[in-house]
Amino acid sequence: MNGQRSGENIAGAVIATVGPLVGAGLCTAWDVPAAVPAILAGAAVAGVAVRDHRTGTPWSERAFRLASGLAAGAWTTWSAVTGPWHLANLVAGAGAALFGAFVAPAFVGEDAPIAQAPVGPDAAATDRATVWKQRIERLARLKPITITKEEDWPNGAGFTLHIVFAPESGETWKKIDDVKHSLAAAALLDDGCAIGVSQGRRQGTAIVRIPTVYTFDRDLPLPDDCSPLSVWDDFPIGNCEDTDPALVNIRQAAGLFAGRRGGGKTNLLKVLIGQVLRCRDSLVWVVDLNGGGSAVPFMLPYVDGEVATPPIDWIAATPEEAVILAEVAVAIAKDRKARYGALTARSGGDLLPVTKDLPQITIVVDESAEVENDPVARKAMERLQEVLRIGRAEAVNVLFSALRATQETVPVNTRKQTTLKICGQVEDETEIEYVLPGSKVRSDDLVHPGTVFMRRSELGKAVRQVKVYRTLPDKIRRIVLATESIRPSLDPAGQQVGGRAYAERMQRLQPWLDRLAGKTSTEQHPAPSSGTGSPLYALHQAIQSGAVQADEQTRKTLAAGAAIAEANDAPSTPADRDARRSRAREQLRRFAARTEVSQMPKGQLDDVFGSLVADLRPVEQDGEGWRPELLLDVAREAGPKGIGPTEMQRKLAERGITVSMKTINKWVPRYASEGKLRKLDGGKYAV
Repeated sequence: MNGQRSGENIAGAVIATVGPLVGAGLCTAWDVPAAVPAILAGAAVAGVAVRDHRTGTPWSERAFRLASGLAAGAWTTWSAVTGPWHLANLVAGAGAALFGAFVAPAFVGEDAPIAQAPVGPDAAATDRATVWKQRIERLARLKPITITKEEDWPNGAGFTLHIVFAPESGETWKKIDDVKHSLAAAALLDDGCAIGVSQGRRQGTAIVRIPTVYTFDRDLPLPDDCSPLSVWDDFPIGNCEDTDPALVNIRQAAGLFAGRRGGGKTNLLKVLIGQVLRCRDSLVWVVDLNGGGSAVPFMLPYVDGEVATPPIDWIAATPEEAVILAEVAVAIAKDRKARYGALTARSGGDLLPVTKDLPQITIVVDESAEVENDPVARKAMERLQEVLRIGRAEAVNVLFSALRATQETVPVNTRKQTTLKICGQVEDETEIEYVLPGSKVRSDDLVHPGTVFMRRSELGKAVRQVKVYRTLPDKIRRIVLATESIRPSLDPAGQQVGGRAYAERMQRLQPWLDRLAGKTSTEQHPAPSSGTGSPLYALHQAIQSGAVQADEQTRKTLAAGAAIAEANDAPSTPADRDARRSRAREQLRRFAARTEVSQMPKGQLDDVFGSLVADLRPVEQDGEGWRPELLLDVAREAGPKGIGPTEMQRKLAERGITVSMKTINKWVPRYASEGKLRKLDGGKYAV
């Protein structure tokens, strides 16, 4: 019993006293056989006993209720035969009632607090369920709930309760989820033991996972299993708190992973890459502008000659290469939509039926903030977001990661279009809310690196705490060696769309591979910065082939750059190569000059032209009274609207001061560089 049931105790005492008297009086008045009140009293006692058992009433109170019910039934039956108004009957009934009232506190414990049963492996299951039932009802303000099932976890670190809410109450699992932190505090759970709540198989039910021992403080080694997988199937990345495997599916679910430095994000990406390498129907492309670090352990066996083909099909370690990769990914997604539309329809679904011969392209972006904040790579982020929009059905998927989970580092469209969301330790709780809106989880519960919160939106809104597998270079090496024979190649149509940009990706990556092998790039493979192996030339070729879209100005610029690249690589004598290189550079300079001049305002164009022809004029002697400071006076008189060099010469001439344009064009830029003049739009200057 507890204090909230005081009214119930008082009402019970009144009924127990007055009820038998009224019942006996009615039986006498209506001449009811004595067996009737006896049967009714027995049924009432049995009902109370069943109710006490279901609610977990203490045994002492059960015994007192049973004794009281039997005594009241016996008195009613006796009084129905002999008549309740005899003095002996009344004295016996009153005495029994007074005796019960005096001894009741010893059994019932009026207003006594709830006895907190120990929560742990040694607690009796029925007592544990009773304690948690009362705790959940009290803190969540629920009508009486029913615990239909208890399950102890295999590791002995907690248990799961299956709950059904009161009929017609309309209550949902969210009411328990709202108070899960209060429940953990009330139960004095260990730090890091985060209660998990989700909906059961039916609405109006809930599953509550209660960890009583924190077990995520130890590393969880990646299993040695290297058997083939498929992107169609779920595969594990770690374990949940109840030892169930944490399963993900990347066939159509784009991913977003966030977490601060040191929280295990890089390890998570390596686990994911390793599991995708086991998929016989998926390629891996990696965008990592931090030197390609996340790809290093996977490429070492290839660099060391242990495998013949690179395990990661494409690595973009520079902003330029990231742009090329992203452009080709978009082009392949668009081509597949048109090329394989009939194949998708005939497969009976709306997803491209990927196989070893037509694999998915899984793009892993390590630290999306590096891509977003780089002026060159920002184009790649825009194109990767386009992949999110169009690549789901066509099996071109993207997995993003970020150190900070903010709108500046993770665009809103990226957050909304990713359905697999994982968040590790962060600096600000708002970052968890940004990645996992409405989850009501706390970063403080992730007390050990490698623990994360995970949500698979296609399975609902529930969030699970996960311990990610720990993977080390030796384990990665074994995966690379074991999966070499099952890894697919890009389909011929995809290779055709990618053109030279895709075909020469490893040639452009060679300096990175040489550094990984400890070689000096100039010893074996010079860095392709200006030849036909350069990213600039590859991007030009991708545009020419139609794999990459670009505006006319970009096409002309890249064409000029490609001319330099071809001049560098053309087979000829050194003198011929130098001459062609000089001509190509001169063409590029002229193109840049023409572009700049064509976009100038007329006023600025006049001044630029005047400065260009100044040196062609004959040398003029500046007139008497000329001083450079007069240019500042003229600009000051012109006011905020400013004045151009030609107008300055005319104003000075009106004062009788002769000065050449060559002199003016000498002093005006000097004063502008010193901050005495401020250059305005249209080639004008103001003080």
